[in-house]
Amino acid sequence: MAPLFLFMFLLPSFATAGDLYTLADLEVLLQEEGHREFFGHALDIRPSERQEAWRGMVIKMGERFAQRVLTGNEIDHRDFQKIEELYTWPTLRSDDMFKLRRQEVGLSYLKHCFRQTSAPPRPCRKELKSFWEADPTDPDTAYKLAELTLGVPEAPISTWSFLEVALKSNLSEFYCKKEFVLTALWGKIEIDYVRLGPEGDLAKKIDQTIHPDCLPPLISEANKRLLRPPKVLDRELAFQILKSQGKATPQVTDFFFTVYLLDNPAQGELFNLSWNRVRELGGTVARRDEVLKKLRDLDPLPDSILGSIDQTKKRVVLRHFKTYFPEYFDFYADQCVSYYGGKGLFPAGNPTIHCQDLMNSDLGSQILDDVRLKRYQTVRRI
Repeated sequence: MAPLFLFMFLLPSFATAGDLYTLADLEVLLQEEGHREFFGHALDIRPSERQEAWRGMVIKMGERFAQRVLTGNEIDHRDFQKIEELYTWPTLRSDDMFKLRRQEVGLSYLKHCFRQTSAPPRPCRKELKSFWEADPTDPDTAYKLAELTLGVPEAPISTWSFLEVALKSNLSEFYCKKEFVLTALWGKIEIDYVRLGPEGDLAKKIDQTIHPDCLPPLISEANKRLLRPPKVLDRELAFQILKSQGKATPQVTDFFFTVYLLDNPAQGELFNLSWNRVRELGGTVARRDEVLKKLRDLDPLPDSILGSIDQTKKRVVLRHFKTYFPEYFDFYADQCVSYYGGKGLFPAGNPTIHCQDLMNSDLGSQILDDVRLKRYQTVRRI
């Protein structure tokens, strides 16, 4: 009985082995475009027999299947998952065409998934995360995912996680021209700058963050924010970026340190540098004229020092300007009088926010001449 029992026990295994597909079977499925059946049995071939013929069929079928998915009206979840599963196969993962098609399928599917509602369902976020983590190397895919998830609540991966891949590539010049990319990059550099401090090696940090081709758009953005910063720290960061890249000309430096001192800065190294720079300007009319020309274009004019609660610092800084750069507060007072007197165009409103703090204080008579003070008093009585 034992031999008979043993025979009956082994019989199902022989039957299962007989159901395995052969290379010839796979060849037929390739010709018939039987994608799902093909991939359901492609691994029936023993590893030792997966030679050139087998690899060739797998690659052809993988590319054809991906192309068929892409030509459909809409990529469904089943096809997306199948392509992702096939990407785990070493033969297909190493094929450039399949890799490209896989990226197209994934991006198309995720784009549709994320745009179905204003708040994408959790499966979309989970699938995006797994799609990216399966191959977080392609810069174009990284850029498109960053664009896709921009502003998405509870995004599975931060925008910067995608962009740091894109901006280190030799395609970064194209990406860096996009406004949302520059905004994200600026935020990243700002965090690095705060951690490093003014004396840190910002140039090295920037080199580690972006490809050299991304520098021109970044420098252009720094020049814009130096003149019109969305927030106070942006001007300081803009100057430090320009300085780190050798773009802080003497004219740029004169302008930055003059405005920095007017913006009510805290005591520190930059305050000392600003103080000394304004004193240098006192010896050269041409340099002051160049700075004043740039200051005239600012709206509002820098005057935070006038609103400082530190009366000692306010007094010291104003007297410093009176001694070394008197033209600025003369112009400032003239603009104040013009605004309150209804002369000139001021589409953004009062360009001298703290003007009254100066005119109505004892410091006003110490910094400004009597003519300007009387003009102000006259227009304020009207």
